[in-house]
Amino acid sequence: MLSTRRSKNTKQKMESNRPLRVAIYTFGCKVNLFESDQLKNSLKNVEIVSADDQPDVLIINGCTVTSATDSQVRNMIRRFSKLGRVIVSGCYARKNDEKLESFQNVEFVSDISEVAEMLGGEFVYDANFNRSRSFVKIQSGCDQFCSYCIIPYVRGPLKSVPLNEIKTLVEKIKTEQFHEVVLTGIHIGKYGKDLDDGSTLADVVKAAYEIIGRVRLGSLESPEIDEELFNMAEKGMILPHWHIPLQHGCDSVLQRMNRPYSADDFKRAVDRLINIYKKLPAIGTDVITGFPGETDAEFNESFKFIESLPFTYGHVFPFSVRAGTKAEIMEKENPVPKEVKKERAAILRDLFEKKKLQYIQSLDGTTDEVIIEEKIGDGLFNSTSSKFQTVQVSGDFQSRELVKVKLKYIDGTLKGAPFEK
Repeated sequence: MLSTRRSKNTKQKMESNRPLRVAIYTFGCKVNLFESDQLKNSLKNVEIVSADDQPDVLIINGCTVTSATDSQVRNMIRRFSKLGRVIVSGCYARKNDEKLESFQNVEFVSDISEVAEMLGGEFVYDANFNRSRSFVKIQSGCDQFCSYCIIPYVRGPLKSVPLNEIKTLVEKIKTEQFHEVVLTGIHIGKYGKDLDDGSTLADVVKAAYEIIGRVRLGSLESPEIDEELFNMAEKGMILPHWHIPLQHGCDSVLQRMNRPYSADDFKRAVDRLINIYKKLPAIGTDVITGFPGETDAEFNESFKFIESLPFTYGHVFPFSVRAGTKAEIMEKENPVPKEVKKERAAILRDLFEKKKLQYIQSLDGTTDEVIIEEKIGDGLFNSTSSKFQTVQVSGDFQSRELVKVKLKYIDGTLKGAPFEK
């Protein structure tokens, strides 16, 4: 059973007339960010402050995907538990970890919706309207059970948000003058598998496109890019930016990881996307190095495979063992030395940096539409392009504006000259 522990003062309220000062600190993925945004919207009669602004309560929405994130969460708990009340939620609080019990004056709540109730609110399905691009969580949970991954254990089974609720939220997003929606979740390719109405990810994309007109997908597994999604990409209904986790470019390692595809399968999906878009789309990925038993030959095969594909960026993770997974046993039997993991990760990161530079250089002289994000200087704004590139745009704009620009590459940075305001 997943561990949940609460202190006796769970429902304690401030005895002064001022509102409760609450800080929320988030680790991990876009889903955690979305859920933290939902929590902010659900808390009433409180003042949201920064973690360094003497909050009465610090809420940590924690991640446990790697040992490094575990360490970061624990360090923050230790730091703030000396200063005041701390509530820990998210995947970190859901896992069964004896180390949780070592903290004093800290509450662990597995379901973030319960945190809202503890502080006098009611958790609502909503979006955060302080961002320039709106994120919508369409599902949670995972049933893939990759041999290295703890997420199915801490996030639980598939749970899709009904399509009508998503439509209602996207309509609200439109009224708030957003021009882009990002569909995110733990395993969005499995959207609808738990619903009785036959809804699929393609149905969500169609609804979001018809309402907003600019749709970006979160991380999506290559076998789950079906004919409907390929067709939607061809019709321009999905932005030319796809994040498709690879994890490894060698079939023998993919099999040990319990990944549901081969390297060739992955390549065919990427090649088809490249052929669909008139201009090279942005393709991002995730890769693990030093998986138990990874030989020099397997790593080299993976390197050459990654090198052969037009990736725009890649997130590289040295293998981190998660207790309770099948890979925990593999690690005990056939570990890769820590220094080898780091060395191989550094090699792949260098490769991805070169690919990233080549890609942004290839965009020089092209046109794109960007979402204005934030002001970074006098008449200078950061923006996000359809291909998920940061573009500096000069002019007088408001956050969330959609602006057509001509791109110019200058000293490692993409600049955008507006065609029209």
